[in-house]
Amino acid sequence: MQSISIDEIIQITRGELLQGNRSLSITNVAIDSRKIKNNDLYVPIIGETNNGHEYISQACSNGGRVCLTEERNRSFPAEMTVIYVVSTLAAMKALAGFNRHRYSIPVIAITGSSGKTTTKDLVASVLSQKYRTLKTDGNFNNEYGIPQTLCNLESDHQIAVIEMGMDHLGDISKSIQLVDPDISVITNVGLSHIERLKTQENIYLAKREILQTLTCEGIAYINGDDAFLKKITAENNRYQVRTFGLREEHTVKALNYTSNQAGLEIQVEWEDRNEVFTFNYPGEHNVYNCLVAIGLGYFYEMAQPEIQKGLDAFVPSGNRMDIFTIDEIKIINDSYNANPDAMRASLDVLAALGRDYKRKIAILGDMLEMGEYGPGAHLEVGNYAKDKADVLIGVGNLGRSICQGYENAGQVYQVTDALAAGACLKEIVQPEDIILIKASRGMGLERIIDFIKEGGQ
Repeated sequence: MQSISIDEIIQITRGELLQGNRSLSITNVAIDSRKIKNNDLYVPIIGETNNGHEYISQACSNGGRVCLTEERNRSFPAEMTVIYVVSTLAAMKALAGFNRHRYSIPVIAITGSSGKTTTKDLVASVLSQKYRTLKTDGNFNNEYGIPQTLCNLESDHQIAVIEMGMDHLGDISKSIQLVDPDISVITNVGLSHIERLKTQENIYLAKREILQTLTCEGIAYINGDDAFLKKITAENNRYQVRTFGLREEHTVKALNYTSNQAGLEIQVEWEDRNEVFTFNYPGEHNVYNCLVAIGLGYFYEMAQPEIQKGLDAFVPSGNRMDIFTIDEIKIINDSYNANPDAMRASLDVLAALGRDYKRKIAILGDMLEMGEYGPGAHLEVGNYAKDKADVLIGVGNLGRSICQGYENAGQVYQVTDALAAGACLKEIVQPEDIILIKASRGMGLERIIDFIKEGGQ
């Protein structure tokens, strides 16, 4: 962030200086007092369990000299310049919106039930081969993280790729004005958050909030094979619609692909171009992820070698399709999160990679936030695993339904939690096995890897 003076902060946030030095300026914002650096503005957020105002002194001790407050009557460190605002969250959003609109650069927003983080990372990896690219880091894809990402925009950035997550209807709407994208990507509409949103139609409506600010020059870039997203192509929209996919006519289309131990080889058609790309990770779901990145690479006038270099440079985020080997045992750690579509996609990867291994072991745990859909969805996942895995370890309460769906397809074990799954695996794992680890993040299945690395100690 280019520096913003105290007077500018007061003007942007409609704040009031309570104490301190007007001659200071800030170059970033932070809501975590432990991560404050010099010239950061500390924004104390009042959350469900924590009140950031309790940590203003800690922010000061760590070098922070400017903070916001919505609690006027607190005692503040004498060294701090303090600005009162009605809402610290709203003030941070105002600063983020101001910083985003300082720059006339393309902004791409990405959402979807599955694959949005991988797609975001892939798009950024490709575009960064030609352009200085800002992207959302980690899980900064919510109402608190998106403003912080936008505050990281600087004058030398040439393009920004912003991930937008949601849990409820209206979540994306809370931040879309700040992001104000030129291109909005929706990867798919699945069953994530069905417990809260009740219907897949509501999930679709929540995802399409990412299109709200697109103008006649804006582009909705959507999965044209998705039954819900097809509705957008049939509407009379003020924005342009572009599609990617495999099964119909699309703006960017995979004419065919192969998926195996080496990854993907995809033949892609876009306008008058017909070119082949490779990707180091297998699975049809990754074809869709690659199509977004390839299509945007084409749109921003990149050549095939530049796009391919970006695909080659892609590194998955933590616990997402992390594939590695320990003592002749291949691990597919995809434990970051799960929903039915993602479960099936991961099982497809297990089957593709497993051709060169003695046994395919699937460790599958609860998909959380499924509500009344939970038992049936887990049963279907177990049924899908029949042709994909030789051994199944079902973890958690709903893991029982996965085991029931798997029936007598192979060896099956039902355990209560990650530690029990690790102990079970330790007893049965053999050299030249390949293991898939997949569940919702709350199950903590990444701990199973310790049983392989350290013998469960």
